[in-house]
Formats: sequence, C-alpha cells, structure tokens
Amino acid sequence: MRHQLTDASHLVMLQRVEKCGYMTVNPVDWNIFSVKRSEKQWTVDLARKTCTCNKFQMDHFLCSHALAAARERNLDFISLCSDYYKRQTLIDAYSVPIMHVGHPSSWVVPSDIAERVVLNPKTKRQSGRPMEGRHASSSERTTTQSCRRCGQSGHNNRRCSNPPLINEGPSRIVPEEYRHKCSLCHEVGHNKQTCPHKETAVK
Repeated sequence: MRHQLTDASHLVMLQRVEKCGYMTVNPVDWNIFSVKRSEKQWTVDLARKTCTCNKFQMDHFLCSHALAAARERNLDFISLCSDYYKRQTLIDAYSVPIMHVGHPSSWVVPSDIAERVVLNPKTKRQSGRPMEGRHASSSERTTTQSCRRCGQSGHNNRRCSNPPLINEGPSRIVPEEYRHKCSLCHEVGHNKQTCPHKETAVK
C-alpha cells in the first residue's frame, strides 16, 4: 500500500473526488458549506464532520459533498477520515503475532464450562416469504441478475423454466423445437386449455 489510506478506501476516495468536481460549493461560515448539484442541495459541517446525506457521520469517511467542501478550504482529506480507514491502523492490527488455537483435543476446558448446556435461541419466523438477497449499502452498485439460459432478468439458470436461447449473430432466437406447443394440435403459441381446435381434437 503506497497511500495513507488502505487500497480499498483509497479507491473509494478517488471515485468520490471525481463526483465532487461537478458540484458547486457556497460557504455559509468557516466550517459550514452549502453544496449543490443540479437541483439537489446538501449542508456540510466540517467541524462536526456531518452532512445532510448522513454518509459522513455514519461511515466516518468523507462523502463526495464533504470532499467538495474540504477542497474549497484546501484541507487535507485524510485528516477528516477515521483512523479505521488508514494504512497504519491495518498494519498495527497485524503487528502482534496471532497464535494458532491447536487441535480441539488439546484444549483445556474448565469443568463448569464443559458441563454447561447451551440451547438454541428462541426465535419466531416472520410471516411471508423470506428475503433471498440482502440490502446493498449506499456505496455498492446494484446489478440486475440475468439468466444465462433464456436471457431474462430476475432469476438464474437454475430456477429458469423458460426455453433456452441460441445465439445467431447479434440477436437471440428461440429454436422451433424448444418452443412450447399445444399437446392437442401441436401448434406454437398456445396450450391445450386455450387451443382453438379443442373441440375438433376432442371429437
């Protein structure tokens, strides 16, 4: 790591520095600034390390609005970040040797601990279908999942019930043998419940 911040934090900082170049900063006093972009507006307090977007005080890391305000005052960006994101903090965390725990057979467990019975916590399952994914944080980019089998979004190839697609040049075409056909008249585009030849086929 060649910077004062860790590599991951330094990358986030560069992305937010690029964003703050499109913002207009108007000072209210020595520490408070009004930051605007298009029709949106935020208030940054560099002394309290707060911003109305709430990222600055929650992450203890400069948001793009705070970066624009700090650049207006020619302040050092690193001094406004928490030590948690700094390279030296990461180095100090691993400066002490971490000993291995050894095999469980060699562990010395007190009798009062070994005889203690730990039951599973009493939990109540929430109503409704459980969430399959997780909520993304504010710094993550949300991506839409697409199926490799049919090309549609919202599911993957393991849960796909659609016919597969084949590539023919720049477009995708469903081959005739994979398309759903009516079991009565064997035509494409409907099933036996909506078949227009249902009465004829039954006779």
